[in-house]
Amino acid sequence: MRKLLFAEYTDLNQKKFKDAKDIKTFTKICIDTYNGTLQNQSVADANTVIRTKFREIAGLSEDATDIQIKRALGRTAVREALFEIIEDTIDDTLVTGWSADPFFRKYVDFKNTTIGEKNSFYIKDDCILTVAKLSGGQHAIERQRLGAGQTRTVSTSYFGLGVYMSLLRFMQGVEDWNELINKITEAFDRYVNTMLHDAVMSASQQLPVPTKWNIKGEAKAENRVKLKRLISDVQLATGFKAVIMGTEVALGELQNFGSVQWISNEAKSDIYRMGRLGSFEGTEIVEIPQAFAYNDVEHYLEDDKKLLIMPNNIDKFVKFVYEGSDATFERNEMGETGDETKDYRIRTCMGLETMTNVRFGTWTLEA
Repeated sequence: MRKLLFAEYTDLNQKKFKDAKDIKTFTKICIDTYNGTLQNQSVADANTVIRTKFREIAGLSEDATDIQIKRALGRTAVREALFEIIEDTIDDTLVTGWSADPFFRKYVDFKNTTIGEKNSFYIKDDCILTVAKLSGGQHAIERQRLGAGQTRTVSTSYFGLGVYMSLLRFMQGVEDWNELINKITEAFDRYVNTMLHDAVMSASQQLPVPTKWNIKGEAKAENRVKLKRLISDVQLATGFKAVIMGTEVALGELQNFGSVQWISNEAKSDIYRMGRLGSFEGTEIVEIPQAFAYNDVEHYLEDDKKLLIMPNNIDKFVKFVYEGSDATFERNEMGETGDETKDYRIRTCMGLETMTNVRFGTWTLEA
């Protein structure tokens, strides 16, 4: 979803703001408050500015009573105007947070259609050139054409979440509006991490000759040579150094592939400091963040028994498209919530897929 032009905002917001720049300045205060990047302004002052503006949009004074606040929030025009500001802020805080994450920067090709980027990814063809033996002055060689590659798009879907908060308490200054944005952002971050984990671990399904590139074995000294062979095969097939990817638990098993005699002093320090090796015999290690399943702390999203052996030149094989928040819904019926609170339904559109043609391997830590 692209950013709205000023004329496309609700009539109420057009009355309460001078122009699009005025709205952008206000939402920037909201964003900077969330990110902790305020300049010459405290968080408390920023929240006061946000709350004052929301009261102005709702037509409320600083000393508005509970009844006046509830009546103001009962008007559709007021709710729509407030939700527009929330949606603009969410789009920015989500994208900023994802792009700052180390994993996204290194392995995720991110497209944000809200700023005009297209849902289009170019994937190079995987081809091998044949070398011909020539005799004498004969130069008849079959002409070989490099693969032109292909352009692919990522399928997107709508995702939504419910956020529980009392607007009455917010208007009274008991709860901060910024806290609401924080809850929404954290919830979507958690869900995106779920999508990211699923995409990374499903990448092995695209491997050619599965038996060669998908190896199973316990983390023990007897299997050290097999692991080294898989690393070597990835490096030979790609011509680049490999990296080992896995969760903190999975990476912690690497030390069991050999005795402490071959662990360097630097690696011993890494074990003490991080609980796992910083590198495996010269091979770089990349940790995949772990997370709980949605609303289920008994199950993890990531496989703690799988290691990915990737070349360090691999393209950004996780393709992510964010189309933005396009709607905010509200539930506030007494029969549904049982009290005078608001249950927000924030809906946004995004998609994520794994696309690569580069050889890599997987090691499953089991017998």
